Amino acid sequence: MARVAMVPPDSTDSAVRKVYDHVLKQWGRISNFSRVLAHQPAALMGWALPNDAIRLGNVKADPDYVKIQQLVIIKTSALNCSAYCMSHNVPLGRKVGLSEAQIKAAQGQDYMASPDLDDRQKAAVRWAEAVTRMTARDDDEAFAAMKRHFTEKQIVELTVFCGMWNYSNRLCEALHVDLERPDKRIEFQEG
Repeated sequence: MARVAMVPPDSTDSAVRKVYDHVLKQWGRISNFSRVLAHQPAALMGWALPNDAIRLGNVKADPDYVKIQQLVIIKTSALNCSAYCMSHNVPLGRKVGLSEAQIKAAQGQDYMASPDLDDRQKAAVRWAEAVTRMTARDDDEAFAAMKRHFTEKQIVELTVFCGMWNYSNRLCEALHVDLERPDKRIEFQEG
């Protein structure tokens, strides 16, 4: 059970209502994560805006890049043992076309040797690990791999996503955010 009350989806608070309307357009439902974060609507909107710009805007425009984003999210959440974030993002990874083998490789320690990940995916997963473990500052090899495979904009975006999921992993675990049933989890919406 969550350590703080979840703000109900039918809240009449105008700031909460505005951000909930935005979240509904993104995901089709209000997740428990959103219901907890809604105690501070600006924080929830701060979460929703980069999701729009970095991930949701690319679902159709660049699906291969969205797969890489999902691998970054999965690696970060696996390293942090965040059951909540894994419960949403592994199924979302499947929805964008990641195979079970790719998802498993990203969660494990031997991803660099995995035949299921290409070099671009390996570079992103390695970067996510370095950022999460706070070793990225001195990991010139990991950064060089990122430079080979991604634009500077994409490097910033993938680093932002890693930071966002380190944040959400910690928030969900610290506040005991309840897992949703599989039929109540978020979904990519047709835009």
